[in-house]
Amino acid sequence: MRLGIKGKQIAGVTGIVGVAVLTLSGLYVARLAGVVLHESHARGRLLTDVIFHRARQVVTGAADPYAALRTDPGLRAILESSIYGESVTGAAILDAGGAIVASSDPAREGLPLAPRPDLAALVERGAIEQLRVIYSQDGQTLEVRQPILLNNEAFGSIRIGVSTVLMRQELNAALGPALLTAAVALGVAVLVAALLAQLLLRPIHVIRSGLTRLGKGEFGVKLDLPPGDEFGELGTFFNAVSQQISDDRTHLAEPDAGEPAAMERALAYSRRLVALGRLTAGVAHEVKNPLNAMMIHLELLRTKISSGVLAGAAEPVAASAGGGLGLSGAGRALDPAAQGALQHVEVIEGAVRRLDEVVQGFLKFMRPEDLRLQPVRIATLFEEILPLVESEASANNVKVVVDAPASLPDVNGDAAMLRQALLNLAINGCQAMPHGGTLRLTAAPAARNRVEVRVEDTGIGIPPERLGRIFDLYYTTKDRGTGIGLSMVYRSIQMHDGEVEVESTPGRGTTFRILLPRASE
Repeated sequence: MRLGIKGKQIAGVTGIVGVAVLTLSGLYVARLAGVVLHESHARGRLLTDVIFHRARQVVTGAADPYAALRTDPGLRAILESSIYGESVTGAAILDAGGAIVASSDPAREGLPLAPRPDLAALVERGAIEQLRVIYSQDGQTLEVRQPILLNNEAFGSIRIGVSTVLMRQELNAALGPALLTAAVALGVAVLVAALLAQLLLRPIHVIRSGLTRLGKGEFGVKLDLPPGDEFGELGTFFNAVSQQISDDRTHLAEPDAGEPAAMERALAYSRRLVALGRLTAGVAHEVKNPLNAMMIHLELLRTKISSGVLAGAAEPVAASAGGGLGLSGAGRALDPAAQGALQHVEVIEGAVRRLDEVVQGFLKFMRPEDLRLQPVRIATLFEEILPLVESEASANNVKVVVDAPASLPDVNGDAAMLRQALLNLAINGCQAMPHGGTLRLTAAPAARNRVEVRVEDTGIGIPPERLGRIFDLYYTTKDRGTGIGLSMVYRSIQMHDGEVEVESTPGRGTTFRILLPRASE
């Protein structure tokens, strides 16, 4: 179950208070344990001092000191009353050999008493060790010790037993009010957190209610939030947006008499453009057929001129001249008239070929193509076009540099179309460096989930006045260009929902920058 903002706020405040209460409670328990130990040790020391003073009076001048200690009624009364002290389990006087001479428990007199842990040592230890000893499961008895000297010689010792179980009970009794205080503090924290959450979250509830009403289509929704804080500013902004939406809806709801007519005109214009495109493509096809026929007949005409069929009328003249120019035919040179005719045929053929290339390019540009979109690796495209590019580059003494990192994401595209576009740009770059240079093909990740491909050359560059027209159909900056290649590149990139930009400096080179969408992972 996920907590809402209110639940999280209550839990957060309660958690902070709880941590503070637990920390303070832990410190309090540690401090209280030290106090209990110190008080127990102080009571034990007081008891040993009382017993010591009485024992010294008893043994002074006694013939048998041990017997005097054992039979003294005053000392016996002190020992027996010691068990009524807090945390004290008993008191005893031992001789130098460790046997009990007098005890709060007469039945143990004469028996040896093994040494037990010293309470004074525990008092000097840390709080964690003190709590561990006090709250040990079985409990134990600690001792407060006082040696007895007679004539500067060890006579015996006084031992007071102190029980950790009794100290634990004393400590627990003192902890009761502290635990009650902690519980009350946590309860108050929960209550305060709930009240704060209610007060702080009220503006959020108001905003959510306004958004719900706005989503249901209500107009002019207003929020009533007190100004002066962030929520007030948010409410003012919400009211402005709500008013803008209301105005926009009102404007959209108003009928516009001219809008249907404008849409109809746009639709009719689109239809005419489609019809014009089809008509233009048909005209191009019709032009292409005569061009093919002209090329065939030009080839036949060249063959006939070369074989002397059209030069037959000049043979008698050539013969009367003693064969100086020779006759046309196999193994004979053509006369000047035939040679001139062949030159005219070549000029006509070149013009026809040029016109055919224009028509072919137009048909290719107008032909609709279906994209076969799939993940495509730019590095693979570079590898595929590299042999063709290097062939063109070697003719112009151009160095080709390729940089496409292995971690580069794939692009979403038609591999064949992108390959042809990159090849066109690379070949153009090589041809722009007739005196040699460097062609760089690079790729790198770009912003907006795209991949950037660059084709850079160090060639002659493009003049600024021509830069804006290089993607126009049939526009070319080369003497032998058709003006189709860059138009096809631009069209291919646009079909991929990509972008192509060009930067050029005359005399320094040109850079084509292509942005393509990444393939879905």
